[in-house]
Amino acid sequence: MDFVNGWSIGLGLVALAAPIAIHFLTKPKPVAVRLATVRFVQEVIEQRRARSRVRDWLILLLRTLCIALLAAAVARPFIARKPAVPIDAQRDAQRMIILDVSQSMSAGRGGVTSWSAAVASALQYLDSATGMQADVIFCGAQATPVFDRLSPNLTALREAVRQAEPRAEQANPRNALEVAASILSKSNAERKELVIISDFQRSNWGTFLLDLVPADTQVQFHSVAPKLADNVAITGVRFSAEPMIGQPVAMEIECSNQSEREVKARCVIDVPPIQRSINVTLPPQTTQVVSEAMTLEDAGWIHGWVRLEGNLDVLPEDDERPVTIRVRSPVKVLLVSRQNVHEIPSSSFYLQQAMEIALRASSVRESARGIDPNDSPRVTRVHAAHDDVRNWPMCDVYVFDHPGSMDAETCQFVAAQLRRGKGVFYVASELVDAVNLRKLAQVLGSDFQPPVEMVPDPMGATRRDLFIRQVRMREAPFHVLGSNNVAAIFQPVRIQGGLNTRATEQGLKDQVLAELSDTSALMYLSGVGAGQIAVLNADLGRSNWAVQPTFLPVINELIQVLLGSRNFREQTFCGEPVVRVLPSTVTDANELVARTLEGPAPPDGGFGQWQWVASQNAVVWNWTNPPGAGIYSLEQAGNPIWMVATTVPPVESDLRSLDEEVLTGRLSGDRLVGFSSAGSPDQSDDYLWNWLIVACCCGLVTEVIALRWTHM
Repeated sequence: MDFVNGWSIGLGLVALAAPIAIHFLTKPKPVAVRLATVRFVQEVIEQRRARSRVRDWLILLLRTLCIALLAAAVARPFIARKPAVPIDAQRDAQRMIILDVSQSMSAGRGGVTSWSAAVASALQYLDSATGMQADVIFCGAQATPVFDRLSPNLTALREAVRQAEPRAEQANPRNALEVAASILSKSNAERKELVIISDFQRSNWGTFLLDLVPADTQVQFHSVAPKLADNVAITGVRFSAEPMIGQPVAMEIECSNQSEREVKARCVIDVPPIQRSINVTLPPQTTQVVSEAMTLEDAGWIHGWVRLEGNLDVLPEDDERPVTIRVRSPVKVLLVSRQNVHEIPSSSFYLQQAMEIALRASSVRESARGIDPNDSPRVTRVHAAHDDVRNWPMCDVYVFDHPGSMDAETCQFVAAQLRRGKGVFYVASELVDAVNLRKLAQVLGSDFQPPVEMVPDPMGATRRDLFIRQVRMREAPFHVLGSNNVAAIFQPVRIQGGLNTRATEQGLKDQVLAELSDTSALMYLSGVGAGQIAVLNADLGRSNWAVQPTFLPVINELIQVLLGSRNFREQTFCGEPVVRVLPSTVTDANELVARTLEGPAPPDGGFGQWQWVASQNAVVWNWTNPPGAGIYSLEQAGNPIWMVATTVPPVESDLRSLDEEVLTGRLSGDRLVGFSSAGSPDQSDDYLWNWLIVACCCGLVTEVIALRWTHM
């Protein structure tokens, strides 16, 4: 047992003499009286002496005990639990320190943050480690050790800790433990120690295990979690669809209130040419999406910031978020077919008419805004046999209907466009289409995992008079019909042609959007790289669906889905690898130059590497460790080719920490570990002084009762 205020023990011992002195000084002394009544008085005194003696000693005991208890309470005794890794290390020990440098470590008020407490604790574990070897691992998105082995150079380790700063990253405990275990496993010391200093944020540390750490290693958890975890943050900024010239789009801002109070703040959008301010009210412990409609008039990249103003919390770093987005030019669709353009009606004719009608509405809106009609959305048609694939115009969506046999070069081209984020719509109506899809799957490899594969009928029968049996009406493109009554909507539709289908092992059944009466798939939609491919299993020229009222809205919505490249939804988190397939207009990687538009520059001055990748048939930008939060641009001749906004992962805004019981229990398994917290490296149970105060009060009450009882 130790004492917080040990000096009060000595003062208490001196105070104990007071009641003893009072007892003996006030003790009655007999007086000799030579009277006849003396004998009688002495007899009376003798009768009461026994009770008086008990009273006096009881009062003396109670007074002495009260003073002793009061002195002990002032001294604040506590029971110290022996840590697994004490600050004072043995000379032959080898100590590994994992120091959390994630964004949540910046939380705090008045200059006192989790990070400042973590640095002070780490220096304590290093300052007292004279004569031993140690190392420090900074735990961010990637584990970064100061040295690649345990070292006696404690001066360099202390300096590295002092110079370190929290990063706009998410902690990766598993990676840090792997590095620590690798270094500790090379040591043959009798005592190995691992100290983990962190706020132990639930979102980061809730699933880590100590199974990688050698069994003979002593583990100590040291928590620097903030006492106040109230935080309000912008946890996401996205667009409802990929912005296009002249078409309205919504910017969706996700705001999270992790406090127990209602928060009113102002959300400022500063993304030139858009300047907006929105007042938001966030109820406690909720996440709310604020949507702001806008229309962008110019194609190309735009960038800026979204900020929360008027918000006072413990982590101001997550009150702003960078934004980059590319505004697309008017949509262009390429129809590839061997059918004669003058063959009316035909499958390709129906498709072309439907797509032109679908794109015409946006073309009218853009003409009204003064956009060049030559740049309006249009459908370009090429003959699969006569037009070389190298001469095909670059488009946003590629539609294949009766293309005939596709050679290897065509399959490579289509695969490259899919990986870049383009959309592909393939109408499969004959056996050669099944062969084409199989060739395309071989080129794409694991990127393409269709839910079904096309197979011919084993009896060679012709498919006819099939009706639509099942449709996923709540998903695009069929949700545009606005009804769940499949039988009523598609009752007049009859499908002819197409192929039988067979489920694949690697595909997802949910990707099948519609089925026919023979249980074969009518349509499926699958993601490939950054793009998507939709396959319609029917011959539209022989079927009657193309003349039904449900056909045009479904095709219109399907084109919009295929236009929605998944690249624009991808978020780039600080410290995590970035891989981007650049547009096909970029063919020479040597012409590209990267620069920082806003935010911190890369510490090594490098922006990764960009080079031609044959398998992608494109230049690929690969950046393994982007800093942040900031905005970075890859340019060709001064024109931005691609922009990246690196930002803090949204999980860093939730500052709730793990309890001691969780760390030392469930997450530690059968291993015995130690736990301490900021302000007291050796955790203790400091609650005995409360009971001492209670006991002192009880003693005073007992003294009063004893005095009244003896005078009755």
